[in-house]
Amino acid sequence: MLFSSFIFIFAFLPLMFVVFHILKYFSFYKSAKISLVLGSLFFYSFWKLSYLPILLSSIIINYFLALMITRYGGGNRIF
Repeated sequence: MLFSSFIFIFAFLPLMFVVFHILKYFSFYKSAKISLVLGSLFFYSFWKLSYLPILLSSIIINYFLALMITRYGGGNRIF
């Protein structure tokens, strides 16, 4: 799926927009954010499913690196 494809413009984007705002309207803020994450994972793996493990591993690695940075004070230090 490309950003300029009809599937994206007329199906995926409006669906994600409506789902996000409905969940947000009913105060399901966490579910609204999760729907965006799942929608973006679907979008990027739509072209080729083998991209999904790469994307998920990148997310997990970045999450744990961010935890380490915040835990061990990655403040104003210069390498």
